[in-house]
Amino acid sequence: MKVRFGEIPEEGLRYEIKDESWFPDNELLRTGPVHATVVLKRNGVDRVLLEGWIKTTIMFECDRCLENYTMDIDDNFKLDLEYAPGNKLEPTEHEISASEMDMIYLKEPVVDLYAILSQQLFLLKPEKHLCSKLCKGLCPQCGTNLNEETCDCKQDFKSSPFAILKK
Repeated sequence: MKVRFGEIPEEGLRYEIKDESWFPDNELLRTGPVHATVVLKRNGVDRVLLEGWIKTTIMFECDRCLENYTMDIDDNFKLDLEYAPGNKLEPTEHEISASEMDMIYLKEPVVDLYAILSQQLFLLKPEKHLCSKLCKGLCPQCGTNLNEETCDCKQDFKSSPFAILKK
């Protein structure tokens, strides 16, 4: 869904997005419905303040034990968008100001709501997928899930590169 800057009235626009076609199903496994709210407010001729909220549930595979687990996403975000015709988008060397740090420059005065929602989901996705902070993972010798059962494998710490730290 694209909204042109000129279509945003002074009082702003609010969108309750129930359409799930924007969700990146080919990259994230959704296990629940997606709810999103986006509010657009004009901030001058070439600037728009975008505030939003996303709520959904996503399934991941734990990086340690390889079990599937779900994570609830429920987060707010705020973006400052500016239409920057011409030279502002060209890469040049200059020291950016504090106000430029959080600015997103657009090539045309159009806000692509679905693209922004998709980007925000990827920013909310954890870097390391863990079913819990205390996940013990798999035994490196027999492959037993150490969260569910114990194994009789002996850990050989002598061959570990960290064995010297024990001394």
